[in-house]
Amino acid sequence: LSLTALIFFCCPLLAQEPVKDLQNVTQDTIEVTQDTVMAVGGKIFDFLDLEENRIHNAVSLSDFFEKLYRLRHGQNLRINIIQIGDSHIQADFLSRVVRQNFQCDFGNGGRGLMIPGRVAHTNQPSNISSSSPFVWEVKRLVHPEKPFPIGISGITLRTTQPHANFTIRTINAPTLDYRFNKITLFFQKDLNSFNIDIKDSINQDIAFIGPYTFEPFANTSTVLLPFLTHQVTFQMLPSTASQTQAIVYGINLENEKAGVIYHSIGVNGAKFKHYVAATLFADQTAALAPDLIILSLGTNEALDYPYSDPHFTNQIDSLVQQLKARNPNAHFLFTTMADAFRKRNRPNPGVEIIRSKIIEYADRNNLAFWDLYGAGGGKHSADHWKKNQLMQRDGVHFTVKGYELQGNLFYEALMKGFDEYVQYRHP
Repeated sequence: LSLTALIFFCCPLLAQEPVKDLQNVTQDTIEVTQDTVMAVGGKIFDFLDLEENRIHNAVSLSDFFEKLYRLRHGQNLRINIIQIGDSHIQADFLSRVVRQNFQCDFGNGGRGLMIPGRVAHTNQPSNISSSSPFVWEVKRLVHPEKPFPIGISGITLRTTQPHANFTIRTINAPTLDYRFNKITLFFQKDLNSFNIDIKDSINQDIAFIGPYTFEPFANTSTVLLPFLTHQVTFQMLPSTASQTQAIVYGINLENEKAGVIYHSIGVNGAKFKHYVAATLFADQTAALAPDLIILSLGTNEALDYPYSDPHFTNQIDSLVQQLKARNPNAHFLFTTMADAFRKRNRPNPGVEIIRSKIIEYADRNNLAFWDLYGAGGGKHSADHWKKNQLMQRDGVHFTVKGYELQGNLFYEALMKGFDEYVQYRHP
């Protein structure tokens, strides 16, 4: 692809060939032209700056790209990617597109990390459903005043009801099967915690998790199921008088196949400082063995304008150092936020300020970054996103089509970096 052409990468249309081989135009694609980007319905998104749609400092991702290359060429590998963010990520519209593109190109290792959002009284991704007849206590990392800790998903569920349960179900994407037979449950493991029985869709017992099992990572238990399934129920089972509660931090769903597992972690309202303060968050990321950690934060700091937290850069560094300490082999990639408004329709200079600080930190530490602000059109480009029905009326969040466009831009930038690496390393 030229730097001035963009294809919407959609799994139903995606053959298992390199990105550069895709040329056909359909209703679900963006037309490849020399000067513009043509979207569904004939709208031209010529405000995008596709020259800027690239990964900066991409050489720092060479080991990650090499592992992708080996996976594509038949090695039995599982690559774990964690994207950490705020409300832009919680709904999973952007990250869903990136996940599906990776898995169509490199193999589907499973749905990855999730939290039962409906049980937690908040929004959840469209490829997950969850339910419970019981009311669970909930804590999000933006509310540190509640007593129980925050773990891997940024959202914690707690119950003291002895036989409480919740059900989760994965929903396939086109051409992607999200059945799973490997479950890693992140939960509080101590003498006060319930045992947990795992049941299938017809209420038959298929696995058991206890607070006494030894695992290489604290507060986790991993079980292999006898078959692939879309649905399981977690049933709390007290067996001693001391077992009085269950605290659930997250659930990782895999299928044990070679491929990419793309974990999206997003919490409405989150800032860098919230993840830094989350008691168990960084510790538990180690259980996912990330090859790449993507940090997609800064929107809520930008909304504080005209206030600017003097500790913001230190908060970025604190989170990176926490994650590096637990994941010494992981590579890091920052994303900046797109231009946006404050108070619905007023320009927000805070976006430029926060974006500049993120880029400065990444450059100073030789870390990769993707500048969505620049690729999305730069200063005042929020007007174009809104005019094209790509942004919601609040001036901060985007429509589903807007997030899908961002996800495809991001994947396009990653594949440019990957293709450049392959051309240099494997000519």
